[in-house]
Amino acid sequence: MSRKLIILTFVIVSVLLLGVGLQTIRTVDLFPLSSARNVYQEAQFSVKSSAQSSIRGDKLSLYMYTNPKDSEGNKVKVNLQTALGLAKLHAESITADELRTIKPNPWTVILLTGEDISELDQTVIQSYLKEGGRLLAFTRFYAPEWNDMLGIESNNEFIERTIHGIEVNQTVFPGYPNLPASNALFSNSMLDIKLKPQVKVYLSAEGVPMLWKNNYGQGSVVFWNSTSSIQKVGRGLMVQSIGLALDSLVTSQVAVRSLNIDDFPSPVPLVVNPLIRQEYGLSTPAFYERIWWADMARFAKLYGWKYTGLMIGNYQNQTSSPLPTLMENYPKIMPYFGSKLLGLGGEIGLHGYNHQSLVTAREPIDTNLGYVPWPDKASMVESLQRMVELSNDLFPGHELKTYVPPSNVLNKTGKAAIAEAVPSIDIISSLYYTGEEEGFLEQEFGVDSEFPQFTNFPRISSGYWLDDSTKFYVNDVIANFGLVNHFVHPDDALDIQRSGGKGWKYLSEQFEAWMASLNKNYAYLQPLTVRDAVKKLSIYSAGKVDVHYSKDVITITTKDELVPMHYTVRVPDNRTPEISKVAGVLTRMEHTDGLWHLEARQPTVTLQLKEMKP
Repeated sequence: MSRKLIILTFVIVSVLLLGVGLQTIRTVDLFPLSSARNVYQEAQFSVKSSAQSSIRGDKLSLYMYTNPKDSEGNKVKVNLQTALGLAKLHAESITADELRTIKPNPWTVILLTGEDISELDQTVIQSYLKEGGRLLAFTRFYAPEWNDMLGIESNNEFIERTIHGIEVNQTVFPGYPNLPASNALFSNSMLDIKLKPQVKVYLSAEGVPMLWKNNYGQGSVVFWNSTSSIQKVGRGLMVQSIGLALDSLVTSQVAVRSLNIDDFPSPVPLVVNPLIRQEYGLSTPAFYERIWWADMARFAKLYGWKYTGLMIGNYQNQTSSPLPTLMENYPKIMPYFGSKLLGLGGEIGLHGYNHQSLVTAREPIDTNLGYVPWPDKASMVESLQRMVELSNDLFPGHELKTYVPPSNVLNKTGKAAIAEAVPSIDIISSLYYTGEEEGFLEQEFGVDSEFPQFTNFPRISSGYWLDDSTKFYVNDVIANFGLVNHFVHPDDALDIQRSGGKGWKYLSEQFEAWMASLNKNYAYLQPLTVRDAVKKLSIYSAGKVDVHYSKDVITITTKDELVPMHYTVRVPDNRTPEISKVAGVLTRMEHTDGLWHLEARQPTVTLQLKEMKP
């Protein structure tokens, strides 16, 4: 072989080897990870208080009545109190006798949570309304003597079957989808009624009025012909419906949105997936890198997301000690994806050593999951320590703060194990809504009642393709207090059941359409990682908001509250709120009468309510 040919061959082979090497580096990220590369930059939030001054106007007064013997009414009461607390509103519980002493006022509302009104004097309520008082009933009740006050023309008692679905006739809060009768998210026992012509209907179900407002004397009544106020789904509607009874109402919004990638980074399945092979002709790892992650990175940049990835070590079912170390056997694609996520300003949290939920055989879990229980807390602690070792090795300098339980199943033993093994974790994110299945951890937002070192930050929704029920969940929490916490899984696109047999092209288009709609309708929701979202929520919850109302002015003052702060503001249909440019920005919410979003850039803001010109 000639010398020139040898040199040419050497050059070609060298170039090919270099290309393969670069591709390998690109795929598995072999460059060493430094602690500086992974140090998390926490979001900073400004907190201010209003200057002391005398404020004119009336404060909102909400008085909640529930018959002590009405068990369902008391459940509605607890649900409503939680919803009001999230919106930074407060209702005072009163007795039937105390109700007689309430003076009518345009910013005073009596809230009835149950169907047992036997203690109430109809004539007292009638006088209260005629003189300008406001009344809101969250549960339907049959009381023909109340028909005139409620705006009912004829009342044929209860419909003998359950009514399903919900239809928006007049917008209470924008964004809610209609739910057909085939959707069981709302299932109600309802009155068979015909309303008077002047009554304004906001919601209905199967043609039956569900939520309406009736003006009576100088006052007004808002009535829920429903038994669904006992459930979490609908809290946003419950809060916003209070504004229908009032001349004006201000509710607070934390203004947060977060997006979690569960089971990520994790070992990538190496088997050929028929959906991926058919659509892209790629292996599963190649699809994850070239298609799925490329789209997720694009979504992050286009819509501002700060992802929280929940890392998992393996998918084996070993739960007994000794547990093998993960240090030498992790797939190299895990640090690759983890570093990419951190490079986008994201956060890595913990999902588990494997996908076996942290419960013992004595704790409840749905047996259909097929999981292997852990023998004791010590085994759980060992598994979590294995993940801490792996995290420190792959992402030095990055502190684990967030934990998501596998399949959203967790009990006391698991919580105690987390507290012992990973003291840096102070956030647990499970489910906001659960079904009837056994063992799923349902949470409220805020400090855990059993383990106060943890803050609960439950997920609201999940998936790339959001059906109408899921969109309803999302919208309702926004209406309640302005928060989105959504989950996706990398392998949703691989699973025929979870993807509905649709390919990634379809799922990604649906997902992007939802994100675009969210940005368009609720641009004020700040994209944050879970740890930063919890930080903002904690500041929001600890702060104080006071609102004073009059016919022409609304004044909002705060103590130790976020700046900017966000609110929904409802004003009379014939009024327009105005604010100075330095104090904030008002944006009319689409498809609504009198509902605005306020971004307050000062701790004290004053809204002037101007009469609209005819």
